[in-house]
Amino acid sequence: MANNIVKAVEELPARNKTLMINHITQCIRQFKDLRPQVSNFVYDNGQEFKMVLLDGTIPMPYKGKTYYIPVNIWLHKDYPNQAPIVHVKPTSDMQIKPSKIVDTNGRIYLPYLHEWRSSAQYDLLSLVNVLCMEFSSSPPLYAKPPQQPTRPKPSYNTGPSQYGGYATGSNPPGIGWNVGGSQRPPQQEYGFSKATLAREDTQAVIRSSIVSKVEFDLRNKYALFNSRYEAEINALRQQEQELLAGKDQLRDVLEKIEEEKIRIRDTIDLFKTKDEELREFLSQHEKASEEDAVDKQIEPKAPLFKQFLNLYAEESALDDAIYYLAEALRNDVINIQVFLKNVRTLSRKKFMVRALMNKVREQARKCEIK
Repeated sequence: MANNIVKAVEELPARNKTLMINHITQCIRQFKDLRPQVSNFVYDNGQEFKMVLLDGTIPMPYKGKTYYIPVNIWLHKDYPNQAPIVHVKPTSDMQIKPSKIVDTNGRIYLPYLHEWRSSAQYDLLSLVNVLCMEFSSSPPLYAKPPQQPTRPKPSYNTGPSQYGGYATGSNPPGIGWNVGGSQRPPQQEYGFSKATLAREDTQAVIRSSIVSKVEFDLRNKYALFNSRYEAEINALRQQEQELLAGKDQLRDVLEKIEEEKIRIRDTIDLFKTKDEELREFLSQHEKASEEDAVDKQIEPKAPLFKQFLNLYAEESALDDAIYYLAEALRNDVINIQVFLKNVRTLSRKKFMVRALMNKVREQARKCEIK
């Protein structure tokens, strides 16, 4: 069966084949009379599309008995984004009973289909459970009177196979089957006759039917409720775990922020203290005059060293003067006679300055020896 499901879905250009295969497998595991195949579905406007068809019967409890209703469930290639299309498929001796959920062509209209969404609350298995519950409340088929002509099959019925069923229990030989029996005839009739139901309308049957109906409704409603909200509950639990984990992370972040605030507060206090010390230092040294700057700091204290410093500065000035005279001569600013005359004068002065510096150096050495 699994291979048939995969083969049927693979023939369809479905967008989510894995999810479609899983939903069909879950449904057929519970409703074994449904058979998957690929067939062409024709809309009322004449458009024809290839879809997956689940052709078979689903159980319908009614007044303590179980009847099998033939259905066609069509799955579009966009499933589960698009809701399935469901029809009841009457046999030649059955007739559709129009109601608020079934039209004259056998198409099923349910709030569950109308509100279909692509989520965990809506799937194929839940849809079939809803169909069983709705059919037990309002049977979609009934047996034709013997004189009534055979009703032609609807145009959407493309499945070649037939399924059928009478109520469980004692049935006419060769017409129905017992649910608890070991075999089913290869071809059956569907539905039930009004005369048979009338004969069974006793006090015991009514009591048994009510108990069976209530039990079936409760089971199906529980299954529907569970399938709808189990995934949502699991998602909420996972979200709760994520929120709790996020709460711990936020607590750690807040603790780090508090530690950072304390460290910043201590740093601000340190900067304020240093700022006060710097302001106090500046206020104490603002009274010093500009004369007590660099010149006074490097001025020699002894007169002899002061004389030596002045002679050294004069010698450096004479060297600079001779250098610039040479540059002027090279650039033809002065002639050679002017150059020689000034160099001779400057050299004589430099000689006298250097001789005096030697005397000052000897005198300073004598002072250090003493």
